[in-house]
Amino acid sequence: MNRKIFYINQSQRKSDDPNRHNLEKFDSNEIGLVLSANTQTIMKHWIKFQQEWVNNIFKQFKDYEKYLIIMYLVSKSWEDGNLFKFYSIDKYYAKENISLPSISLLELSENLKIPKETTRRKLVELEKKSLIKREGQKIFLTKSVLNLQKPQNSIKNISIFFEKLSILLSAQDWFGPSINRGDIELYFKKYYTLFWNHYFKLQIPFLVRWKIVFGDIETFVIWANMGINQNISLEKKFKELDIKSDNLHSKNEEYIEDIINMSDMKANKSMHGVNASSIAEISQIPRATVIRKLNKLSKEKIIKKNKKLEYFLTGDGKLNKKIKANYLINQKNIALFVTDIFNLIKKSSLKI
Repeated sequence: MNRKIFYINQSQRKSDDPNRHNLEKFDSNEIGLVLSANTQTIMKHWIKFQQEWVNNIFKQFKDYEKYLIIMYLVSKSWEDGNLFKFYSIDKYYAKENISLPSISLLELSENLKIPKETTRRKLVELEKKSLIKREGQKIFLTKSVLNLQKPQNSIKNISIFFEKLSILLSAQDWFGPSINRGDIELYFKKYYTLFWNHYFKLQIPFLVRWKIVFGDIETFVIWANMGINQNISLEKKFKELDIKSDNLHSKNEEYIEDIINMSDMKANKSMHGVNASSIAEISQIPRATVIRKLNKLSKEKIIKKNKKLEYFLTGDGKLNKKIKANYLINQKNIALFVTDIFNLIKKSSLKI
């Protein structure tokens, strides 16, 4: 296993009692430093997981906003006043239907940044497809919608990311030994509602923020698929030229710059992008919609098209400033999320 590790400088550490971390919870700032110093090494595992999860959403629901609503409703199903219901993945999905606490249209609209009338219409559409049931103000999740959003493969993929990150963190004296993906997967399934609630609290704002930046989630997903392709091309170009990975910017601020600005790099003589058909196939978004969104992004000057009708990201356009700022916000939130999860696994009384 490749265990290339970038260490945190001693000046960046808290140099108190070496046994301090045995009792205290992990600090998201310390974990964030490791993530930031190893962006090129670790984030490809997060991106792979994220891409699979987002693409599966559209495959199942054909509508990102509907799934935002479903995520919000599912997370509410785990709350009962000030109590939190703990279920394993098998126990939760064995239920025939789930009654939700009172949720208003205004609450959904404000939290998900979806217009009130659009929210109403999407709830009606979900009810027509028997994914939810409504009795007055009361909403029930049906067996069908529970099965559609069961994250079996996603848990496997995110367990890989946590294993890789734990290997990096194990180089720090305060973290302790790494955790293998099998144990992580078992933990997530045993305490499923606890873990997945943390995940939804990360993902709902994540998708909402990108929706605000791009105007809709479909446009973000299309842009992101080009970014993933560009990141893969970036790594290949440096390998072809035998340039050490140290020359790739590893920190968050420069990492996103490298991906977006790859078309301007000396390492790249002919930019290979991705065509509309490939984006549609990967994302599950209809090709006609993909082409329409690509035209929108082209007008914003943040993507270009080569002679082969392949699209790629550029460093141009005012929107790139918002994209880069949002990327850094998301990285901070990922650090908070993984810190919460490692605190549960290593510091809480909840064991496998």
